[in-house]
Amino acid sequence: MTRPLFVAITLLVSGWTGTGLAAAAAQDPGLAAGIRQVDEGDFEGAVTTLGPVADRLAVKGGHDAAQACLYLGVAQLALDQRDAAGARFREALGHEPSLRLGPDRFSPKVIAAFEDARREREAEARAAAPETRAETAKDHTGRKVLLAGAAVAVGGGILYAVGRGDTNPPGGGEVTFTGARFGTPVLDCPNGTTGTPLAVAIDLNAQNDTGREVTLGVASATLFIVASPAVPSEVGFASTAPATLAPITLRPGTTTLRVQTTLTCANGAGDASRFNEWRGRVTLTAGAAQTLETADTMRVNLP
Repeated sequence: MTRPLFVAITLLVSGWTGTGLAAAAAQDPGLAAGIRQVDEGDFEGAVTTLGPVADRLAVKGGHDAAQACLYLGVAQLALDQRDAAGARFREALGHEPSLRLGPDRFSPKVIAAFEDARREREAEARAAAPETRAETAKDHTGRKVLLAGAAVAVGGGILYAVGRGDTNPPGGGEVTFTGARFGTPVLDCPNGTTGTPLAVAIDLNAQNDTGREVTLGVASATLFIVASPAVPSEVGFASTAPATLAPITLRPGTTTLRVQTTLTCANGAGDASRFNEWRGRVTLTAGAAQTLETADTMRVNLP
């Protein structure tokens, strides 16, 4: 396996070579193995190891999930996969917003890229906040009212908080979601690909019977394997990555929504061709949380 040398990006020594402190502290064996590969400069191997580990740990979230995304991002940055690394750094911050990288353990290049990801994440939150984007709606009397909301990134999605008042007030109608289906029914994960995010879209219908505009709440998406003929043990594997929702403001009537997320592609060079089938589960809020599962499946081909 080729191991490119990236002196400027590797972790600074100080006890972080070989079985470094982070690898020793990791409770998950796969996470420990991936961190060790990063410490040893095996960035390609680390991407292959940590991609599935990060997706698996994302279901529970927390410190280990953040560490898996962090070290996967470090490996991707070393391989000059800057966009993928930035996405993983943002995901790490979603699991652990207070996460900071010290110069005694990480190189200036890694720290700079990680802080760029933090600023991007904070900018996304500010962009949807009312201080920078005022939104108006009409209440049940027809008067315009201000929807005082905010947006912050959380775990597997973006939280659009509606602020004061319920979006489904008693007697004022309600918002319902139906018809979840994949907007990307077939994806291909090319042979020899490691750690590449594939764009996934889930479409659904929103019915707003409140008589006014409504700003939606949490948008999160979980993808899970329901069939894998060649590797049955993969059934049940779940992936949760950051998700976005558009539009977030519903006018009265029916609107088609799209939830967009990613699925990390890992297909070892020379592996036998196969495929697996995935379903998606989406959670949205408009007052109360509503969870929908896709009626169809998405096929991922691994040629």
